[in-house]
Amino acid sequence: MIRKQILRLMILVLCALASVSLYAQDHSRNWENGNIVSVTEVHLKDGMFNAYINDLNKVWRKFMEQQKKDGNVVAYAIYSNVAAREGEPDLILTVTYPNWATFDLGADYFDSVREKVLGSAEEARTANINRGELRTIGSQYTLQQINFED
Repeated sequence: MIRKQILRLMILVLCALASVSLYAQDHSRNWENGNIVSVTEVHLKDGMFNAYINDLNKVWRKFMEQQKKDGNVVAYAIYSNVAAREGEPDLILTVTYPNWATFDLGADYFDSVREKVLGSAEEARTANINRGELRTIGSQYTLQQINFED
């Protein structure tokens, strides 16, 4: 009888200790939001790798460089999936923005970037090619970087 009471007491003490450890977990915030990263997965049509890379170099890169000069883009990159399996993208494009406010710049800002980079709307139209013949866009998603505080 005494053994059962001691066993019950030990179980009760262990349960109490386990519940205390749950409440003792650190819930402080020792991090801050960082940059925003936009990711685009690109599936290239057969034989269109060079044509698409050349188009990115002619148009997309120039837009990114202007936005970097303006302080609205931190970095951008193109990654080639060198061993893409069925259904996986051939390229991954990333753009890193300093904050969410850059998503609210509006049409006037992007029209001014277009004019700086490509000239008039007509010049931009002639510089563009039918990208649908080169690629299809897969997933697109946006990530929030988390930075630890010291």
